[in-house]
Amino acid sequence: MASSPSRAAERLPAVDALRGLALFGILLANVLYWSGWSLMTDAQRIARAGANAAEWQGRFHHLLVDGKFYTLFSLLFGAGFALQLARLARSGHDGMRIYRRRVLVLLGFGLVHCCVVWDGDILLLYALLGLVLPFFHRWRDGALLLAALILVFVVPFAGIALFRAIGWPPDAGLYALGVAIGEHFGIDQSPDYVLSWLQRGDLRAWLAWIASGPWFSWALRIETWRIPKVLGIMLLGLWVGRRLAAGTLLDDRRLLWRVFLAGLAIGVPANIVYAWTPGLGQASWPSLVGTLPLGLAYASGFALAWPHARRWLGVLAAPGHMALTNYLTHSVLGVLLFYGIGFGFAGRVSFTATYVYAASLFAAQVAFSRWWLAHHAQGPMEAWWRRLTYGPRTAVAQPA
Repeated sequence: MASSPSRAAERLPAVDALRGLALFGILLANVLYWSGWSLMTDAQRIARAGANAAEWQGRFHHLLVDGKFYTLFSLLFGAGFALQLARLARSGHDGMRIYRRRVLVLLGFGLVHCCVVWDGDILLLYALLGLVLPFFHRWRDGALLLAALILVFVVPFAGIALFRAIGWPPDAGLYALGVAIGEHFGIDQSPDYVLSWLQRGDLRAWLAWIASGPWFSWALRIETWRIPKVLGIMLLGLWVGRRLAAGTLLDDRRLLWRVFLAGLAIGVPANIVYAWTPGLGQASWPSLVGTLPLGLAYASGFALAWPHARRWLGVLAAPGHMALTNYLTHSVLGVLLFYGIGFGFAGRVSFTATYVYAASLFAAQVAFSRWWLAHHAQGPMEAWWRRLTYGPRTAVAQPA
């Protein structure tokens, strides 16, 4: 019997809704790039919005948004791995083989998205790390949690100290490669002109942006130690997925309260330092220490609120169910609206208008996702993903 994608009745609405929240948070982070706000120098931001407004926007972003929502996405990716294997094992299928096919398809989507649409893509990183997850599948819970803590907290600090001691660039020379590609196209890449480069509507400038962007993006991921951090969070998600599959997590209020309070106790002070200290990045100690705990506080707080506010939080489930479709739509619309190759709004709208756009887009996706799922089992890209994974003859159940 051919294996099939998960049926609607097997899905966990709370998990879909949390994924919807993560999707919205990632949009709030990414839209600053497309709109050109995060590419501006401090002087350009002040000239655009005023010193006080620019300062508070940065504090808001670093305190509540930066890194917290890719933490949720990574956690849910690892949880999804465990849930999928548990479901396939119950139905007597080779779950690991199907999982690897699924991740390889995601790898293809990520390559196209990263190299053709937007270099800030997360699908490629998730797929590559997803190929590593089976190595940890049979680890015991204690070993899994210890490995996660080492990857998230120990490896970045040890790596930063090591690279400083030996004098090696933490980006592995990828920044220089990106600069060289831009120079090949004759692009001025000094900080004052990066935004004007994005605003240019000629094909040569766009090709230079697309060709050099992935190298800058991966250099940043290496420099900020995001790769081991994301893997560690996925391992934590694998543990979470085991508890979800066993039905012992969402009802464990005591555990959820402990995670929530501990996450706030560690995450809030560290992120206040991160937000109120100028010039800090994701490789700084407040970010490295505070991002995961605050992200876990978001997740556990959401789970605690779910039984009491399911009616309101449940609106996030539909866009979370269609996360791949909605995520890719963010990128396509971001490039089309803001890049010079499209409508060229980058650097020409306030950060307030940028956030209003993000909120409006997500509200539209909530409505569209609810309508779409009333008539289809999956989102459009999810259907392609499953078709390429399971084959064209797979029967897909309609939502219950």
